Amino acid sequence: MEKGKVQILMSTYNGEKFLKEQLESLLRQTYQNLEILVRDDGSKDGTCEILREYEKKYSNVHVYLEDNVGVTKSFFELLKKSDADYIAFSDQDDVWLEEKVEKAVEKLKILEEPALYCSNKILVDSELNIIAENNHKKLIPGFENAVVECICTGCTSMMNRSLAENIKEHIPKRAIIHDWWCYLVASYLGKVIFDDNSYIWYRQHGGNVIGASPTLFGTICAKAEYVKKNKGKLKGQLGDFAQLYRQDSEKDNLVQLLLSSEKMPAKAKVVFGRTFYRQEKLDNLITRILFLINRML
Repeated sequence: MEKGKVQILMSTYNGEKFLKEQLESLLRQTYQNLEILVRDDGSKDGTCEILREYEKKYSNVHVYLEDNVGVTKSFFELLKKSDADYIAFSDQDDVWLEEKVEKAVEKLKILEEPALYCSNKILVDSELNIIAENNHKKLIPGFENAVVECICTGCTSMMNRSLAENIKEHIPKRAIIHDWWCYLVASYLGKVIFDDNSYIWYRQHGGNVIGASPTLFGTICAKAEYVKKNKGKLKGQLGDFAQLYRQDSEKDNLVQLLLSSEKMPAKAKVVFGRTFYRQEKLDNLITRILFLINRML
């Protein structure tokens, strides 16, 4: 048995169509010392029946049928229940390659500081036909990136116990999404590892909460819709972060600068300075324009 227990946290909601396929991929992992904690967020289809079936069949599957609170709060509720050495997030509709957990643990086991691992993704359609392999070029994690962008997709992520315990003690009220919050905290306190390789088939279909696109047009449309949908939420997330974390003056000052950017002189520093970065040049330009016209926060 491998050293270090892994718990995979999955939040489900009306996911009966692809759920069995995903659960089977988790159970096929080469890393055997793992548990699967599933919290159902008030499903009204056959999801709960499928979960009960797997919980009865497998001793390492634990199911919690609870009220609907939304995907972000649902994952934080699961995090509160966790107690393993390593914690991974899972969507309900992907397929994990067999070595996914093992590869993440290999990267994290050498680190004692709070640490978050994430990786590339293989985009597939609803029938698992490959759309794009390793859909990101090499990404550069950092706190100056995390304040305006999340590169750590939850279903690729795993954190060590040190990071998990800290997040459990600082649950936000206004996080945009759980994986972005984890990226913020990890890049503030410790280390973020981005693996250029991919160990997940990331399924794209009409039911995705957050998806991806292999085309430039699709990417631009998705980003425009995402900005529109999340207007005002970044300000809430950064506001919560400023209240919960105050131990690195340089990073704290960056958060305060962004929160003040709707007025001069902070706006000028944000728009024309090098206070933050996004991974793509076009995204950097668009983000600065949005700060300029007060549409980012």
